[in-house]
Amino acid sequence: MSNTILVTGATGTVGRELIKALKAAGANVIAMSSTGKAIEGVETRHADLADPASLAPALRGIDTLFLLLPLKANMVELARNAVAAARAAGVKHIVRSSGAEADPASPCAIGRVQGEIDQLVTQSGMAYTLTRPNCFMQNYLTYYGDTIRAGTLYLPQGDGKVAFVDVRDIAAVNASILRHPAAHAGKTYTLTGGKALSNAEVTQCIGAALGRSISYVAVPDDAAVASMREAGMDDWSIETVMSLNRVIAAGDTAAVSPDVEKLLARAPYTFERFVADHVASWRQEPSGQR
Repeated sequence: MSNTILVTGATGTVGRELIKALKAAGANVIAMSSTGKAIEGVETRHADLADPASLAPALRGIDTLFLLLPLKANMVELARNAVAAARAAGVKHIVRSSGAEADPASPCAIGRVQGEIDQLVTQSGMAYTLTRPNCFMQNYLTYYGDTIRAGTLYLPQGDGKVAFVDVRDIAAVNASILRHPAAHAGKTYTLTGGKALSNAEVTQCIGAALGRSISYVAVPDDAAVASMREAGMDDWSIETVMSLNRVIAAGDTAAVSPDVEKLLARAPYTFERFVADHVASWRQEPSGQR
């Protein structure tokens, strides 16, 4: 039976690793890009989730859709467009990359939005699988790399612990599901690492690998909000990020799930392994000093 896979978000942190994993497994994978940029080594279809008319040609002939949405104020609308277009194109199965604690009734802004989108998928009439990854280990490269290189990590997360998951594990799990979607129909998987860590433990681990001290400062919420406003972030983005910070500070992201190990038949990557694989990235000068 043919299984042509379309990956949305193909140029992002998860999408790049997922394309790599699917190619390595010999899957028939097509990338979707809204930037006009082609993804090397795979067919790339250009479409914009905000433009429903562009989605029909992108979804033509697709059996399984990997749906990953950008963190934007209109992401529920983008999801609605994608689901409607997938149904019209005859897509058989949606594998939706959601987030931990997704629930349409959540008091947390990001959990509520992710839950509303999950509901759109589960009520679409198509077969579906939900994967809900916890916070990425790679955030310490993508978002916090400069402050770590400068010697201090500032976050409004108190002493909360997180069962961080490596993006490589997220990609491997989703690649496995996408290649054999029927075996995972109707299922929801929570993706975490094998251990919960606080930011103090994270910076200690990174510092040990670098051979120098990296400190963590738990900043007050109002100082974090002021900093984000100064950086030009809009109100929706600030509230979304702060809602996640509050969940982390409360300890709600510390639970460890067995799903990665069950699906991959191996233990998830440890934070120590992640640090060892990327330590050179924190040895560079902060971007503002180049």
